[in-house]
Amino acid sequence: MLTFRGTELEPRDWSTDLNALPTAWPAGGQVHRGFADALRDVWDEVAAALVGLPSRLLYTGHSLGAALATLAASLRQPTVRYTFGSPRVGDAAFVQSLAALPHHRFVNCCDVVCRVPPEALGYAHLGPPAYLDGYGHLHVAPDDELVEKDQARARRAYLWRYAWRLGTLWTRDVADHTPANYVAAAAQLPGGAP
Repeated sequence: MLTFRGTELEPRDWSTDLNALPTAWPAGGQVHRGFADALRDVWDEVAAALVGLPSRLLYTGHSLGAALATLAASLRQPTVRYTFGSPRVGDAAFVQSLAALPHHRFVNCCDVVCRVPPEALGYAHLGPPAYLDGYGHLHVAPDDELVEKDQARARRAYLWRYAWRLGTLWTRDVADHTPANYVAAAAQLPGGAP
């Protein structure tokens, strides 16, 4: 298993996340420049560590780590990819280059990171989400209407129950990105966790 960590509270990670200008990618298409640079910084070491590992390999990550796992999958294809709270990584041509790769992209209800960078800048997600609704139930490839209604209900419930409490994140969209909210997601897949 190859696991990439998410964004930490350090300036370099934040500048990586914010550098959303598109750049050409060797596997095809255009990708987020900050993510591409971050993977390039470590890829030689990672690729060397992957040599000689079993042919069955899983790539995973949360947030920034999910973006890096996606880019890594385009350079050396794993058996499967599991991402949690992933931002959009590349354009339609990049997404097409990974279309044959088995993957599971988990989105927790209102998670704001799953909606950036915006589609208006040409960014796209790879495949449909495994959507965790406001109650924590998994929906594989839900329709837009289910997601919109669930998110509206979940945001109202969060405002009523949590947003006003001291020490609580003021919006569900930020709270839903917390890694702890993704912990049980893979266990809900048919056949259980990988």
